[in-house]
Amino acid sequence: MNRGVGVTDAIRSGVPEWSLEAFSVLSLLGDLLVIIPALGVLYLADVLHSLSRGERNQSLCSDQTAFLVATVFGGLALVVLLKATFAFPRTPAEWHVIEPSEYGFPSGHTMAAMVFWGALVLWLQFDRRSVRLCVAGVVVSLVGVSRLALGVHYLVDVLASMAFGVVYLAAIAWITQERPERAFGVAVIIAVLSAVVTGGSERAILALGGTVGAAIGWWVIERSPVRQQLFETLDHKH
Repeated sequence: MNRGVGVTDAIRSGVPEWSLEAFSVLSLLGDLLVIIPALGVLYLADVLHSLSRGERNQSLCSDQTAFLVATVFGGLALVVLLKATFAFPRTPAEWHVIEPSEYGFPSGHTMAAMVFWGALVLWLQFDRRSVRLCVAGVVVSLVGVSRLALGVHYLVDVLASMAFGVVYLAAIAWITQERPERAFGVAVIIAVLSAVVTGGSERAILALGGTVGAAIGWWVIERSPVRQQLFETLDHKH
């Protein structure tokens, strides 16, 4: 099967050289270098907001934010698992504008963008949902097109990634009933499977470490003694 269906090579050959840097920047919207810090900022902002309210008997991080963080980590681990399971080759090396990882299906950047931006749309309340959906759709599409323009994926890779991302978001919401502890459990299971299937590849170990670390960090900071200590430290500073 030609996964490019005649589109990828046409885009790659038709994209002017001066635009490639812009496509590289757009690709970052589905990159771990953007997604992981964004999750950290989101989590810290939620915790700091809780501390400022002074509600000592409430969770420092809302269930909504914790569920979102768990969902994204699980999605990132699923990317590693799917790539190793299918193990489909990349596009021809002469098309590559950047140095890609080994496997080309699905598109990791596109799926990561779908999971991250899709989760923001579904579980963060800001602006109207229709506006959020439009913004997320544009961002994910731009990431997908950028991967084609950079010559590292076929069209089928990108479209399949979007489908995988949608199915994953729907599945984890249904399986966990949007409860963060269940979402972290599912995320850890996916990360462990990715480590087993890949034989402990570097990416799989990083995904497992990040997922387990996020789960433990969330669990620890929500323990009552830790919460009280944080509030007492804040009181002393004031």
